[in-house]
Amino acid sequence: MSRKLIPLSVTASLLSGVAYADAPNVVADIAPVHSLVARVMEGVGSPDLIVQSGASPHEYSLRPSEATALQNANVVFWMGSDLTPWLGDALDTLATNAKVTTLLEADGITLLDFRESALFEAHDHGDHDDHGDHDDHDDHDDHADHDDHDDHADHADHDDHDDHDDHADHDDHDDHDDHDDHADHDDHDDHGHGDHAFEWAGLFELSTGTYTWSFAKVGGDYADPAMKMVVLAADDIEAVEEDAEELLEAEAAESKSDGDVLTAQSMAFMLNFDAAKDVTNFTVNITEAGTYAVFTQHMPFEFEANEHFFKDASGTDVEPVAQEPDMDHDHGHDDDHGHDDKHADHDDHGHDDHGHDDHGHGAHDPHAWLSPENAATWLNVIAGQLSAVDPDNAGTYFANAAAGIAELEALSVEINATLDPVRGGSFIVFHDAYQYFERSFDFPAAGAISVGDAVDPSPARVAEIQGRIQNEGVDCVLSEPQFNPGIVAVVLDGTDANTNVIDPLGAALEVGPGLYPQLLRDMATSLAECLD
Repeated sequence: MSRKLIPLSVTASLLSGVAYADAPNVVADIAPVHSLVARVMEGVGSPDLIVQSGASPHEYSLRPSEATALQNANVVFWMGSDLTPWLGDALDTLATNAKVTTLLEADGITLLDFRESALFEAHDHGDHDDHGDHDDHDDHDDHADHDDHDDHADHADHDDHDDHDDHADHDDHDDHDDHDDHADHDDHDDHGHGDHAFEWAGLFELSTGTYTWSFAKVGGDYADPAMKMVVLAADDIEAVEEDAEELLEAEAAESKSDGDVLTAQSMAFMLNFDAAKDVTNFTVNITEAGTYAVFTQHMPFEFEANEHFFKDASGTDVEPVAQEPDMDHDHGHDDDHGHDDKHADHDDHGHDDHGHDDHGHGAHDPHAWLSPENAATWLNVIAGQLSAVDPDNAGTYFANAAAGIAELEALSVEINATLDPVRGGSFIVFHDAYQYFERSFDFPAAGAISVGDAVDPSPARVAEIQGRIQNEGVDCVLSEPQFNPGIVAVVLDGTDANTNVIDPLGAALEVGPGLYPQLLRDMATSLAECLD
């Protein structure tokens, strides 16, 4: 698979004799990108989404249906490794026949550097790299005619170093709809850990007593309504892996519901999650101290909202001493869910670095989709790449891109009108992900509680933010649905600032062409309401 953006004129000439009887198989990484691709593909087909809404794009485990989508893909659009470093290997392994486009490396977009301090200066967006001129969008206005595809040739020569979010939308859960089928995970090698009946296994050192294993809704739904789980006494995972496979694949399973007790035994438990509750809890009873291996048909992190999934009787998090797939004991529950400050002490698990450089995976802030100008540029990039593999539908792709650009221009006018009455207001964001939006609408934030979504804020940083709120009259502190609201409550303590929820991924929105414009619209509305 080539990870270069092949010049579109060359690609089109190479594939001029190739036309798809049906729409090409297209895959997008995150919901906002999926929305832009879906807008371009309207009337032709629909792309598949990899990272389901409600999940962190930074760390994710592919479901079988998502791995299959990559295997069948003709075209893949992703932000890049700065946002989803795990996806690069999957693209190399699975998307071997696909043309992969890295949107963060496309010509014509603006990239911004991360801001390092907790407090931002007004209009200080950091040094940025313009990968092109945004004022030349008029050059693309006639793309509906697409007579000259050579205009797109300059999207070439970008090495693609290669990139969940709506559990409320389970269109891609076909592979999981029948829980009896969970025992037969023939394509779990797509998950990168062999041909297993389980997605995850963890080894725990446990004392005698009771523990709580929790499953939470994310984005309004459980990742699945039920799943199998096995708990076995073992010195290591491999020693009982075959036994666990047999138990998970067997038809017999002991049904368990909210509040029921799980014990270590040669039996699979069918865990049924209570749809009426946001969290379903099971008690794990350990009668003899030792090491225990737990095998689950889903990644347990898919069921984490505000709390870690496994705790002892005192409420302290219990971490695995080993797990498969190997994540260096660093599954990111602190980072993605903003757990309590006690997690900051888990340096031995690597929660403070993650290889994220404290805020991301590279020099640039990867949240570039929050700029409608970038999105407009990408619409043409998407149309060009799709036309290269599907020239029969090129006219539709470019017409849709042109219409989408016009819609974004109108949306920008609408958003400015929403924000105009509250301009001059001061706000703090949960993590530094919004500077593209701030720049586009000339509405800078005063600071961020966390420098990025890869680390919890330090006490010193929280104190610094509290000082600005109290001393400079900050009006609003914005939280996010993926993070613990308790941290925001600490920041707000003793202040008169309002708070509201803002979501950069659109976790609660219906996936499709309308998600991206509604995402920006909702962000502006949340900000305006908080400042009003």
